[in-house]
Amino acid sequence: MFAAVAFNSTGIYMNFKKTGVALAIAVSALAAGSVQAATVNAGTISGSYSTVFNVAQGVSFADTVNFSIASPSTLTGTAASLKLNFGSLSLLDIAGLTVNVWNNSHPFGTTNFGSFAGGTGSYTFNLPTAGDYHVDITGTATGAFGGTYAVGLQVAAVPEPETYAMLLAGLGVMGAIARRRKQNAA
Repeated sequence: MFAAVAFNSTGIYMNFKKTGVALAIAVSALAAGSVQAATVNAGTISGSYSTVFNVAQGVSFADTVNFSIASPSTLTGTAASLKLNFGSLSLLDIAGLTVNVWNNSHPFGTTNFGSFAGGTGSYTFNLPTAGDYHVDITGTATGAFGGTYAVGLQVAAVPEPETYAMLLAGLGVMGAIARRRKQNAA
């Protein structure tokens, strides 16, 4: 007999005092929505977007998030798997989590803007034109109950050349004002 601690959706912990049945039921509920491949259409992203995928045990997956941007942008992406262990038993885990950033909607990508390994930080890519893009996420669910992972995308518009010209003009005006003040003080 042992006690397992779990948190419900409000963050309040529940104490299960029975056999491993309580823990197995909780983990099975997470794995019940497992998919082997999924495509999510995120629409036009102008800020942050995130989604979570569940994968059945032993399945190699190739999931996709399609999205659009309204103007040339910088995309920052992250991906991380939920690792859940019970002693030495791996209940939820993903191996080889990799993300690739492509132009066009899946499966019509022709230009790969780069890739990154999940769980190793965030990566930034320049997306040069408005339009459709997608990320392909691959890996294998190695936990006894499969795996769960999340993908986050952050889009920031790249300033247009006119913005830089206005910035330089403003700096020039500020320099002229400072020079004039210095001459008047002397």
